[in-house]
Amino acid sequence: MEIMTSPYKLAKDSPSRQLLWELGQLAISTQEGFYAHLDRESHEREALHQQALAAATAKHESVRRTAEQYRERLEAQIQAERKRRDDEEAKGLEKLRREKVEQEIAERKREVERAKTIELEEKRIAEVKRLEKEAADRKKAERERQDAETAKRQEEERKKAARQKDEAAAAEVRAREVAVAAQEARSAPVVQAPAPISAPAPPVQQSTPTTQPIQNTQSEAEHSRYLEIHRALKELRKFMTAQAKQNAQLKGAMGDMRREIRKSVGQLRDGKGANKVQLQTTIETLKKAATLAEPQVDITMFLASPPQVDDRNGPALLVYLLNIFAKAMIAQFINEAGVRPLIADNLGTVASHIFALDNFRWKGISLIDVLIAKFHVVCPVLFGIYGNERTLEGKHRLGWWREEGGGAFVPEQRHFERMTGLGAGFAGISLKNYEKARAQNPYPDKHYWTSLASITNVPPQEITQTHFVVLKAMIENFESKFLHFFGDAAIAALRLALIELPRRSPPSVAAKSLAGLVDVLKRDKKLIL
Repeated sequence: MEIMTSPYKLAKDSPSRQLLWELGQLAISTQEGFYAHLDRESHEREALHQQALAAATAKHESVRRTAEQYRERLEAQIQAERKRRDDEEAKGLEKLRREKVEQEIAERKREVERAKTIELEEKRIAEVKRLEKEAADRKKAERERQDAETAKRQEEERKKAARQKDEAAAAEVRAREVAVAAQEARSAPVVQAPAPISAPAPPVQQSTPTTQPIQNTQSEAEHSRYLEIHRALKELRKFMTAQAKQNAQLKGAMGDMRREIRKSVGQLRDGKGANKVQLQTTIETLKKAATLAEPQVDITMFLASPPQVDDRNGPALLVYLLNIFAKAMIAQFINEAGVRPLIADNLGTVASHIFALDNFRWKGISLIDVLIAKFHVVCPVLFGIYGNERTLEGKHRLGWWREEGGGAFVPEQRHFERMTGLGAGFAGISLKNYEKARAQNPYPDKHYWTSLASITNVPPQEITQTHFVVLKAMIENFESKFLHFFGDAAIAALRLALIELPRRSPPSVAAKSLAGLVDVLKRDKKLIL
């Protein structure tokens, strides 16, 4: 520190002057210290300000860097989002493009397929037309061939007419003798089926069905009449349907009764007394129908030999339901007796009983011709009808059935099952014993004999396997009843049907099966033919 020098130090001055000078020096020293202190504070404040500025600058720089980083991240996100949207748009456009391409390809494929389908359809139509033309040509050729065969056969028949006239007269005489012999046999002691017969019956050539190949125009006429009855029944069904549309009460009753009859017949089964409930239900249903007088119908249209009467009307609903019952019975014979012929006897009992009741007769006449007409349609061979099994016309005449919708004929095995059931069913109806019954037999045993004679009288060159199948079904399981009704005449007829007929006919499986019944009767019934 600089040493102050006073000008009054050396002067010999008064003390007050010296004090004044010292005070002056002191004031100067204090002011300098003050300014020095201010300078120091100023320097310190400046340093603090510089530090604050530096801190503020650093913080600002940090904030700036943070903001810059955030901006960069935000720009990156924006770029990424923009890129994602661009990618999605690109993918969407690509997808749309692919879908459009796929749609175009699919449309082209559909067009190609449509073109192929149209082409195939045109080819199919052309093929169908070709097949139809071929079928028509074949049918035409077949018709021409059949016409030629028919003309040839008619020519041969005309040539044989003179010779057959005498034979027909002789056959008529023999038929009358057969009826007489049958009547005498019924009045004679009954031959029991189980009893052994040690020797064959004496010759009864004049009392057995003839074997001569006679064209039975009477059988053809009778067959045609029953076919007319069957057509009349179809018209009756249309008539009743039209009446039901106009009468709601009739429609409801008719539908309920039809279903009840079909249900009851469908439940018929084998066994003694097994069908009591079903039979009673059917009877009650038909009784209700018989009480409805309207609508009316000409009953003579449904009778093979109608009486000459003025009043020919009767309850249409009863005839309609008897037709439903008959149709259901035929179905049962085919479906049940075709595979189990033994059940045919029970089924026949139900059918015969219904048509025997007075409640369902018209002026005392049974309406069983409704059922017999259906037998004429489905099994014509029962009534002496024959034809060539190898032709369409012949199969139709023999009762070959067609598949649904008029298609092809049923297979041979199914045809034989049908014929078995129908042959057994016919026997079950026509061999019923009404001797102790109050009701009158609607279809007596003479019809069985007539049918047996009609089949055995078919010309040997015309007999078919169908005839043998039906004949076997008529005889097997019914031989005891046949013997009961006709006695020795039945034995002669069985000998003719089981031995002579197969022997003089062309060999076949059915003929051999029929001839096999001879051994069965010998073994089971002790009956020697």
